[in-house]
Amino acid sequence: MSYRINTGLRGANPTLQICDASSGSVRLAWEYPRQDPQLSMEDRELLAMRREEAIHELFRRLFLLTTEQYLKGELGEGH
Repeated sequence: MSYRINTGLRGANPTLQICDASSGSVRLAWEYPRQDPQLSMEDRELLAMRREEAIHELFRRLFLLTTEQYLKGELGEGH
C-alpha cells in the first residue's frame, strides 16, 4: 500500500495529511496547535506540553502505519 502525503498551512499553522493512495481515505490528519498571544505563562507552558505530545502522537501513528505495511508484506527491502 502506498500513501500520498499532503502538507500545507492553515493560517500560520502547518498541517499534514497522509492518505491511502489507492482509496484516497485519510489515514492520519494533524495540525500544529494554534497559539493565542494573550495567554498566561502557565497556559503557554501547557500548550507547549500539548504540542510536544501531538508531535509524539504523530510519530507514533507514522510508526504504526509503517509497521502495518511491513506486516502485510507491502514494504520490501530498501524501503
